[in-house]
Amino acid sequence: MTTFRTRTTLVYAGLALCWGFLTPEVQAQDVSFIAPRGFSAASYPVFVAVADFNGDGRLDLASANSVSNDVSVLLGNGDGSFRSPRNFPVGSNPYSVAAGDFNGDGRVDLAIANNVSNTVSVLLGNGDGTFQPSRNFFVCSGPSSVAVGDFNGDGRLDLAVALSACDAVGVLLGNGDGTFQAQRGFYAGAYPVSIAVADFNGDGSQDLAVTNVNSNNASLLLGNGDGSFQSPRSFLVGNGPYSVAVGDFNGDGRLDLAVANLYSDNASLLLGNGDGSFQSPRSFPVGSGPYSVAVGDFNGDGWLDLVVANRFSDNVSLLAGNGDGTFQAQRTFAAGDVPFGLAVGDFNGDGRQDLAVGNDVFSGAVSVLLNNTRTQDVSFVPPRSFVAGGTPFSVAVGDFNGDGIADLAVADDLSAGTVAVLLGIGDGSFQAPRIFAAGSFPFSVAVGDFNGDGLLDLAVANSGSTTVSVLLGRGDGSFEPASEFAVGKGPLSLVAADFNNDGLLDLAVANINSSNVSLLLGNGDGSFQPPRNFATGSQPSSLAIGDFNGDGLLDLAVAESNTASASVLLGTGDGSFQPRRTFPAGAAPVSIAVADFNADGWQDIVVANQRSNNVSVLLGDGSGRFQPARTIAVGNFVWSVAVGDINGDGIPDPAVASSGSNDVSVLLGIGEGIFQAGQSFIAGNAPVFVVTGDFNGDGRVDLAVANRDSNNVSILINSTP
Repeated sequence: MTTFRTRTTLVYAGLALCWGFLTPEVQAQDVSFIAPRGFSAASYPVFVAVADFNGDGRLDLASANSVSNDVSVLLGNGDGSFRSPRNFPVGSNPYSVAAGDFNGDGRVDLAIANNVSNTVSVLLGNGDGTFQPSRNFFVCSGPSSVAVGDFNGDGRLDLAVALSACDAVGVLLGNGDGTFQAQRGFYAGAYPVSIAVADFNGDGSQDLAVTNVNSNNASLLLGNGDGSFQSPRSFLVGNGPYSVAVGDFNGDGRLDLAVANLYSDNASLLLGNGDGSFQSPRSFPVGSGPYSVAVGDFNGDGWLDLVVANRFSDNVSLLAGNGDGTFQAQRTFAAGDVPFGLAVGDFNGDGRQDLAVGNDVFSGAVSVLLNNTRTQDVSFVPPRSFVAGGTPFSVAVGDFNGDGIADLAVADDLSAGTVAVLLGIGDGSFQAPRIFAAGSFPFSVAVGDFNGDGLLDLAVANSGSTTVSVLLGRGDGSFEPASEFAVGKGPLSLVAADFNNDGLLDLAVANINSSNVSLLLGNGDGSFQPPRNFATGSQPSSLAIGDFNGDGLLDLAVAESNTASASVLLGTGDGSFQPRRTFPAGAAPVSIAVADFNADGWQDIVVANQRSNNVSVLLGDGSGRFQPARTIAVGNFVWSVAVGDINGDGIPDPAVASSGSNDVSVLLGIGEGIFQAGQSFIAGNAPVFVVTGDFNGDGRVDLAVANRDSNNVSILINSTP
């Protein structure tokens, strides 16, 4: 039963089988969707199925196109967008599509009910998003819906088809090689149009639920486990029941039915008794002309919700479940012209269930509604700003006077370059800045003890020269005059770590104009050896440290702003690195950070992409390689990304500074490398850098933001409950 349930919820458009779980401690949020995006299919796409047709781990769409007599396959990009359709001919007037592995080769296949040619077309998948020519299997008149299950318990997938003109359900038992036995017919009701599969009486055999338009009821055909079914039990619903879906809506462990009633503009809910019978229907108003219904938990509260496609009002209705078999009042969302069939899936990898809607129009489109409901919140006290010299471009955190309170060091990007040090008071405020000379146009600052005296020092990348400045700390918040060390051209970013395992801190510097990384091995007295240079891609702009292949040696991650890539230089432990490995990110990656976002023990990468206004998350596999990037939209003109556990749930969360929108976006992680949509918080004027720290000693992660155009640093104190 478990195997089948997984297949059914994955692949069948609008007739999903879902279980509810009691998690009342999760507070429900109002469901919201981004305005629909239309993706071209062929003519009159009516129903949609969801599956991964090319094995890339991203959900794809297949639409049954009732007038062009084909199926469109739209391969997903993993960010909520889809590629141009590939069309595959089927029978006449294809009306419903379902997916499963019908020949046992591990590749997803398609089954299509063809309403006029009275056939079911089976397209065997090649595993790359293409399909073999259709094999057609004759059924009785008017096939209008197809569902997948194993009805005789032989481990091979079978098909069940609603046969409208024959008042019956046709069952085609699978042979396991992509072919099927001749149809066996079972009376259902008057004009059956929709079908769903589940075990409604708990006997381990799969049953069929069917909606019958002309008798205004739903029929339940209990399975005998041998491919045959008992006579139907009928249950009254609304007027014109055109679609059925299955789920546990009151958390009692028994499956219930949800039905969309076209002519009474409502949805009926029939709570199951667990023995194949149901309680009297409860009705809930929806939009005009509800034609299909699907199930999911769209607000993340653990209770199942309903979504209904309303073909006459051109929208979908979302009814949030209360967990007791009742629903909140509907919320409606535009869904393109003449929304017909529904499918549910996570199309952008953010852990939330999205919608795909077939629009029954000649122009042929599938509308995708991405879910942007927040399931958790984070909050900050309104920002306080502190003067930080001229044109602050980078911030680092450390305790520079040994009082146990976090202080700030700010690189001021001026020709007569300086570093401003703001000593913390411990309540989230700071003293007036102390100014120390550095090199020309300091762009980035890092903190470490470079001479082993137990006091924190500063290293500054001077972008207007070919040097880094090292300022040795005196332990009272002041610093010795800077010493200069040669690196490459246009040093923008630097990090401090021990790259040759001698116990002394070294520096790695990204040089944007010479397209390399300089490594300066530390001597332990605040001085450094001449640079060793390692090639990167064009215009490296940011560095981060991690162990990406699990060998215990430090590696470098590099944001390459002119290659749309992130690269990794695996360390050899002696102060040298292997040639870079590159991984696609977004447009103009300018900042990079490292964390384990999916709790698999391997370090992952997040990259801020300036021109695409998003971040790319690349999950590591522990070998120094990464999965394809998942992208998440943030603010306008991104500059910097930092990582911390901002809401205290043990999962790292990225924070992103965007100068074009004057804000910081916080992306709360929800595990498995998935994130909520960003929550935006106003910072200063043109925020270009963000760093995390606890600035008021309450144990929560706060943010410090460098604001280029207002010449200050904003402190956002975390007030999340």
